[in-house]
Amino acid sequence: MDARIAKIDDAQGLVYGWASVVVKDGGTVVDSQDDVIEPAELEKAAVNFMLNHRAAGEMHQGKPTGQIVESMVMSPEKAGAMGFGADIAKSVPTGLWIGVKLDPKGETFTKVKSGEYKMFSIQGRGKQVPV
Repeated sequence: MDARIAKIDDAQGLVYGWASVVVKDGGTVVDSQDDVIEPAELEKAAVNFMLNHRAAGEMHQGKPTGQIVESMVMSPEKAGAMGFGADIAKSVPTGLWIGVKLDPKGETFTKVKSGEYKMFSIQGRGKQVPV
């Protein structure tokens, strides 16, 4: 599973989708850099990001071009707690779902709408540990 953009709200300049998926169908996801993120570490990083940063950049460079306005580390356990039936909850991946507010007339939003930017990419620092 990748982090493709799932929904665009043209009028508000909102973009939604998975920023990272770390467990899918009960199996650990290896990302495009051959890294694995443990669910607890993803949750810790997401909380830290929302408390201290919340800015969204373009291609990990330059000034922020947007603001994270929704963020939830989703999991089958949380889906169950939200009242989804067991059959649906068990199929929910564990990952970070976000909503980003961009300028609806801005260059970054234009690139999202055109399909030039197709997915989210998380950025951060971590300690790599061989598995």
